Amino acid sequence: MTNFIVSIPGTFTEPLGADAKSRLLTALQGADPEEVGDVPPQLDVLSVDDANRTFTLRLEVEAEDSEAARLEVLSIADEALKEAGYNERTAPLGDPFLTAIDTE
Repeated sequence: MTNFIVSIPGTFTEPLGADAKSRLLTALQGADPEEVGDVPPQLDVLSVDDANRTFTLRLEVEAEDSEAARLEVLSIADEALKEAGYNERTAPLGDPFLTAIDTE
């Protein structure tokens, strides 16, 4: 298995309020590091450009290959956005892309 960091761009068509942002970050980071893995300190999971309502999610996953990593990250992002009250219309996602690979 390989660790991948995958980034996904997106756009909020509805504003990201403080409560929704908190729910989104909680869903992305999880409550149990043993279950979801630690977030590396240098990894900013969510970056938001409020002026343009664009965002980028950066997630680390363990997968067999890059395609499996992309699919897993899309699933995680979709579920996290739903927990924050967004859907495909209110927070459409772009194509995920690999940012880093660690084969240790």
